[in-house]
Amino acid sequence: MNIVFWDIDGTLIRTSRAGLLALEEAAFELWQKSFDFTQIESAGMTDNYIAAQIIQQVLGREALAVEIDSLTSRYEQLLAGHLRQRKGWLLPSIAGILESLYQDSDYQLLLLTGNSRTGAEIKMAHFALSHYFDFEASAFCGPYFRRVDIARQALENVRACYGEAADNRIFVIGDTPNDIQCGKAIGAFTIGVATGGYSREELDRHSPWWVTDCLPSAAEFKGKLKAI
Repeated sequence: MNIVFWDIDGTLIRTSRAGLLALEEAAFELWQKSFDFTQIESAGMTDNYIAAQIIQQVLGREALAVEIDSLTSRYEQLLAGHLRQRKGWLLPSIAGILESLYQDSDYQLLLLTGNSRTGAEIKMAHFALSHYFDFEASAFCGPYFRRVDIARQALENVRACYGEAADNRIFVIGDTPNDIQCGKAIGAFTIGVATGGYSREELDRHSPWWVTDCLPSAAEFKGKLKAI
């Protein structure tokens, strides 16, 4: 079985910053203060890590766990509305690749993302992509702050649902160095795609198995995966 883990933001979709705007509204509701987007490191980061940065900026101290939970929960409640207000889009070749792999019994599509499960479900539903992915075997931020910890959970999910990792070929696809690093941490073939905030050259410095400006056609994509 070929297990293909996908990052969401910058890899599958672009949301025109709907998520950050939902976080901005949520933070203002909770603490009546705004924050500076430019001081928030978000690309490739978990929802928990992003929330902690926002709270530290807004309150001037380290975030408490209960505050992170409050911010991320309110964000999830606001996210769908912001997605409807913004003009997001699927990234090049994504629709064709997902459909082709979904129809092929040799492939299983999963998510490996810094989003919470609820946030991921909202985004995938908005872009009509939910049916492609096994959410039960996918990996989300949950209690984690680091992507590498989510990746280790992803590997456990593979073992539980599809057998030992050695019996499967695992791919991790993402648009940031964190995606490459977390894929390497679990022995996956890593694919860096420069459709987010990092250039091909920046991604290539982290030595992914494959790096590309954007994903090719479904046929070319499958050919690349089969060529291993």
